[in-house]
Amino acid sequence: MYGDTGAAAGRIRHEHLSAVLRLTPMAMVANMGNASLILWSFKDSLTPGLFSWWAVMMTLASLSLLSWFRFRNRSSTKVSCRAIRRSTLHAGVLALAWGCLPVVWFADAGHSQQVAITALFTGMMGAGAFVLGALPLASMAYVAVFAASALWALARAGEPQFIAFALLVLLYAFMVLVGGISYWRKATALILARNEAVRHEQMLAVVLQDFEQRATDALWEIDTEGRLQQPSARLAKLLHTAPDTLRGLSLVPWLEQHTLSGSGDLAQALAKGVPFHNVAVVIEQGGQQCHLALQGKPLFDELGQHSGWRGVVSDRTAIEQAQQLLQRQAHTDSLTQLANRLSLHAAIEQQLRVKPHSGALLLLDLDHFKTINDSLGHSVGDTLLTCVAERLLQHAPPHSLVARLGGDEFAILLHHNDTGADTTEAQALASRLVTALSRPYQIKERRLRVGASVGIALIDGEVTHVDELLVRADIALYDAKAHGRGRAAEYTHALRERTRRRAEVEEGLRQAVRRDELSLHWQPKVDLSTWKITGTEALLRWESPQLGKVSPGEFIPVAEQEGMMDLIGLWALRHACECARNQLKGVRVAVNVSPVQLADPEFVSLVQSVLESTGLPADRLELEITESVFIEDTEAALKQLHALHALGIHVALDDFGTGYSSLSYLCRFPFSTLKIDRSFVQEAMERPEALAVVQHIAQLARSLKMRTVCEGVETPEQLAMVIGAGIDEAQGYLLSAPKPLEFFNSFTEDWNTQQAPLEYLPE
Repeated sequence: MYGDTGAAAGRIRHEHLSAVLRLTPMAMVANMGNASLILWSFKDSLTPGLFSWWAVMMTLASLSLLSWFRFRNRSSTKVSCRAIRRSTLHAGVLALAWGCLPVVWFADAGHSQQVAITALFTGMMGAGAFVLGALPLASMAYVAVFAASALWALARAGEPQFIAFALLVLLYAFMVLVGGISYWRKATALILARNEAVRHEQMLAVVLQDFEQRATDALWEIDTEGRLQQPSARLAKLLHTAPDTLRGLSLVPWLEQHTLSGSGDLAQALAKGVPFHNVAVVIEQGGQQCHLALQGKPLFDELGQHSGWRGVVSDRTAIEQAQQLLQRQAHTDSLTQLANRLSLHAAIEQQLRVKPHSGALLLLDLDHFKTINDSLGHSVGDTLLTCVAERLLQHAPPHSLVARLGGDEFAILLHHNDTGADTTEAQALASRLVTALSRPYQIKERRLRVGASVGIALIDGEVTHVDELLVRADIALYDAKAHGRGRAAEYTHALRERTRRRAEVEEGLRQAVRRDELSLHWQPKVDLSTWKITGTEALLRWESPQLGKVSPGEFIPVAEQEGMMDLIGLWALRHACECARNQLKGVRVAVNVSPVQLADPEFVSLVQSVLESTGLPADRLELEITESVFIEDTEAALKQLHALHALGIHVALDDFGTGYSSLSYLCRFPFSTLKIDRSFVQEAMERPEALAVVQHIAQLARSLKMRTVCEGVETPEQLAMVIGAGIDEAQGYLLSAPKPLEFFNSFTEDWNTQQAPLEYLPE
């Protein structure tokens, strides 16, 4: 402390010196009084020396008082080592002044005077050591001087009894020194502890201030009566009121008046008398809701008596708002703001629990939306979906749920009070929606049209699960789309049976190639001018061990939709080429090609590979395509066809006349054959205009150097009509049904070209 120049030591020195100076006035008054008593005890034998001593004592006491007066107005909280040394020197000088008294006058003094000197001298030594206890060096110097002068005086007196007094003085001085040092240590420890407490208090104040300013939390404290104690500005802000209003306010009653919920939970938590956490309270002030979470613990005084509560209140408004936003986003479609699939599932579950015999689900799918989305861009597609959502909301009944399930698929859940009205109301709504959604949409400068197909599934008591209802609606929607789109269909058990059958066909078809269940049947094409069999068409057949014979009209669409057509088509092409190379010499083999196959960029390479592996000349292979191959990507389809034509392969346009733009395709690709659809053959027998169409097709084909084939010739009258119309070839059940290879070969061997068509023509 005496040598440390640090700020902390300076403050400790200031505390010690202040402790001494606080007692200085009383100590100096005692010095002046005791010196005066000594002077009074020598009034009968007063000498100039004693008077001078008294004057010195008065001067030293006065100077000490002056120093005290000056020090008390100092603003500094630190004291230098030099100031402590000056205080030590001052204590030593004062002790020397007192020490002169017994050294000079004790031996020659009278008995009463010696008693006075002894009593006052001993008292001053003890009192001085106590006053200077905070300054250990000053105290030691003071006591040492006093003890030395006392021993000198007793020794100089030369009386035997004073030897005992000297021992007592030594013991007294030692005890005074030990007590002074102990007092100094305790005082220093107390100062250090107090300074540390102040530092912690300041740190805590800073932390609390920062906590109040920066955190979303605030401290609260109430007494045993529930009144708020020292409410902070932050707490007032959280409670949306003024700090002065909160001071002394009963917390729970105030919350009961200003909260939407939670005040009762807080009252119960306080009543239990144990710490609590996350008690939620919702306050509404000024039209705004504030979500708070309180935690607290009971307070106890030094006697263990309950004295109130203290805790933290947290502002959870932002968290609650974020959770509500996430909840809305989780149950809302981000594009259309309709309910999403999750919300629809929850609503259906609720409906099945509450009214399992009432309600309906409408599943909607936009027709040709993909074409608009791909050609005009996703931004236009998104805008169109938003417009569709608005129309659905306009036409949906009140209290129904409109949802977007994803892509261009929507749903409406209807709630009914009368079970008997479910079918009628659902069908009527579906009809209105089909009409409304088919009206044009004005999106910027574009006027767009899309249609909609609707599947209806009733909640009729048989449905017990959400997925079951969705499956039923999906089955109905599939049926609506399969029968021309732009219409509504209601789920029936017959539809379910067809769906089950389709699933069985799909499952069996996946194993058909591997199990060698597929086969080819052959139907001849007959040249009507020479009556020769010039070609044959390979027709795919499937006989399943489980399903029996499955017609191509049933399993080929399934294969195309489920991505199995590439494998099945490649098998059919390879098998047909092998048969043409080995058993069907002299005739051209026609193989149907699916649009799915032609869309494969590797299709031309696959055909070339099959021709090379089977050894079949390219000009003996004819690939039959329909106009549907041009719907998705006309340029890509034409590129594939030109590549096939370059290999020497013949390409026939099947079902000619059923499309809306057949003539444009004829101008852009040199087809070898036009196959007239069987519908024209049938209608030509009844309608003259249909016959005229067939005749014009024959003339058009001849001008384009293409051959014509009429399919579906089943009666002699139809054959006569076909011949009269100028058609080149005929194909149909009148001539031959499709046959397995061995039967086809027998048929061709027995074919008599000399009979011409006479036996097939009507008499």
